[in-house]
Amino acid sequence: MTAPHISGLTEAEAAGIQTFEKPAPGTWTEALGLGTGPVSFKDCYDTEFYEDEKEAVFRRNWLNVGRVGQLPRNGTYFTKELEFLGVSVLVVRDMENEIRAFHNVCSHRGNKLMWDDFPTKESKGNCRQIACKYHGWRYDLDGEISYVHNAPEFFDLKAEDLALPKINVDVWAGFIFINLDNEPRQSLRDFLTPTLEKLETYPFEKMPRVYRFETVVGANWKLFMDAFQELYHVPYVHGKVTNNAIPQTGVDKVPQMIPYFGTYGKHRLMTTGGAKANKGVRVRRPIDALFQANFIGTDYTPDIGPLGDGLNPAGIENWGVDSWQLYPNFVIIAWSSNYWYTYHYWPLSATSHKFEWTVGFAEPTNTRERLAQEHALVMMREGILQDANTLEATQLGIMSGARDDFFLCDQEVALRHLHDVVQADVAASRAETGR
Repeated sequence: MTAPHISGLTEAEAAGIQTFEKPAPGTWTEALGLGTGPVSFKDCYDTEFYEDEKEAVFRRNWLNVGRVGQLPRNGTYFTKELEFLGVSVLVVRDMENEIRAFHNVCSHRGNKLMWDDFPTKESKGNCRQIACKYHGWRYDLDGEISYVHNAPEFFDLKAEDLALPKINVDVWAGFIFINLDNEPRQSLRDFLTPTLEKLETYPFEKMPRVYRFETVVGANWKLFMDAFQELYHVPYVHGKVTNNAIPQTGVDKVPQMIPYFGTYGKHRLMTTGGAKANKGVRVRRPIDALFQANFIGTDYTPDIGPLGDGLNPAGIENWGVDSWQLYPNFVIIAWSSNYWYTYHYWPLSATSHKFEWTVGFAEPTNTRERLAQEHALVMMREGILQDANTLEATQLGIMSGARDDFFLCDQEVALRHLHDVVQADVAASRAETGR
């Protein structure tokens, strides 16, 4: 089935149904209906576009802000600072075990409610009430006002006017999502589409040993997403950590052509073989052999039971990894060796962003497994640093004005889709507001 441009989705595609077979090399882009001409990356530095993007993309779509494991019991909370939107989000598990989200702002004088030593930093903890550090106002965990200090001195106070401003919140697959729109255009599950929704059957909870990293990158958020939406760069960016003995599935130093791309509403999927596609290849660095791990994970695969029915929807042989690109800025990567990644790309400006990386492993059962995990993390981090190393140079290049047309190959089709959807959202928002 040939898919039309994102701005003209068929009814089936709007429901997340995308089925086709790639008939020949060089046709993914045409099959997805995204056009094959040169592209502009002006959306990665134009400040006017960036201001509209914040509203059209990040205030109107569902955003992942954490996992339920960050709220292990009633009364636990965490904050998420969306600095680029001027929003501090307070997420709490109330005393009735319901997860709620609020704007982290006191109704009295606007003080930020939950913070530790530095109000610009994210915080977490446990409480029975939400209390303001400034004048002592308190709120129950459902956001309702419970105490006003010296209330008789105020004028015509009404409890319903003092409740914390709510933020739309929902949970899927243990991930907590918010939507900052007053009235979301879609429910979370409709937004995810039926195909991606099935990923909730994946046993994330059986891989609870989580490692988190974050850094600030001097490049637009989409440029780092682009870096992880293709493998065309691997022999040049990752030449020192990849295995030269891996059989080539492409030509001209390409060690692994991606066998399946899919689009599901605003989201994308990149499926490939990972380690399983290179079964039997044993040549590698001595330190990887010592720790029995490398930059695509550990040699051992823990038994965590069935992986659910959401993975590898294309049914490719020797499946190894799914990279689900959830619009706008959240990525879930599930590996056949039973561990998972997430990436988040949070804008800071038109030309910088905060990158967050999370890795989830099954609990190690012995010292060797723990050491394998630690070595894998070191190698994964090295691989990510290699990707990040190119980004500021890319940012400078596209901003130079030397040219405004850039040429993408068929294996970079996911890049086209991301930029196309972002630009479509901004265009729709501008049309609504008459800009």
